[in-house]
Amino acid sequence: MFAGATLGNVYAKPAEKDTLTIEEQQQFLYYFYEVQRLIQKEDILPAWEVLQFCYALNPQDATVNNYMGVFLDAFDRKDKAISYFRKAFELAPNEYWYQYTLYLLNSKDKKQHKEAIRNLERVANNQIKDENVQDMLQKAYAHVGDYKKALLIQDRLDSIVGYNAMSAMQRYRLNALMKNSKQAIYEVERYLEEDPDNVQFLVFRAQLYEQTHQPAEKMIEAYNALLRYDSRNLMIMNNLAWNLCISDRDLDRAEQLSRTTIMQEPSNPIYLDTYAWIMYKKGDYQSAFFYIQRALEYTTPESKAEITEHYKAILKKLKL
Repeated sequence: MFAGATLGNVYAKPAEKDTLTIEEQQQFLYYFYEVQRLIQKEDILPAWEVLQFCYALNPQDATVNNYMGVFLDAFDRKDKAISYFRKAFELAPNEYWYQYTLYLLNSKDKKQHKEAIRNLERVANNQIKDENVQDMLQKAYAHVGDYKKALLIQDRLDSIVGYNAMSAMQRYRLNALMKNSKQAIYEVERYLEEDPDNVQFLVFRAQLYEQTHQPAEKMIEAYNALLRYDSRNLMIMNNLAWNLCISDRDLDRAEQLSRTTIMQEPSNPIYLDTYAWIMYKKGDYQSAFFYIQRALEYTTPESKAEITEHYKAILKKLKL
């Protein structure tokens, strides 16, 4: 950020001209390139002084107005910068939409958010293949909670850059925000068909399956895939063991996985409960009773109800 600049008389309103004489055009062009040269040399204050000459000569030049806004923004004069960004946009909307849009979207005024979206829609329709403006429009829709329109923009983006991990991520995220879990799962599973080793999407899949209470068979597939990449993760081990247990599939493996978790965290009530229930499923009710008692000792308000239910079921088998 630039600091300590003297803003001089930039706020004075010079007379606006529709056309420049040849001499004024040459003078303007000289100053304009001098501004760029000074910026490249990082001579910021001299660049600022020359830029003001450019503006005085041609206040109707979109690029100069944009530069004025950039400098004033850097000088922390945001209240002044926005008027120049607005003018740059009005003069050349297809070139200078970004800064003005950003200011409007960062405002707390919802009317300005709507204005930003209207502006972006116009530019985006004019530049249908411009990835940057489409991306900003999608972010603007998401910013105001219009997730359906944001998803439609993703179709445009895919037509420009192709379907990839970012596209899948956006589709998953936007559907999740709309609480459309079925479609969110579809998007994650769709991408994993193309990139089955993408750990981030494997995590998304497991999380979505948990949130939507998918059948144990799907949970087992999800956690098996994750365990290949994170073989020491106790939570994954426990969740895989639990789903193997409740589906009566490979109880020996479930026991082995669960035993590892309670050896690492012997006071974790969730892990102890899983191990107890595996013992119950295997018919070893004495062991099940021992571990469910340990689970009750360490239970939390969140886990108490389920652990108590398992405790009662085990007592019934023991006829105590």
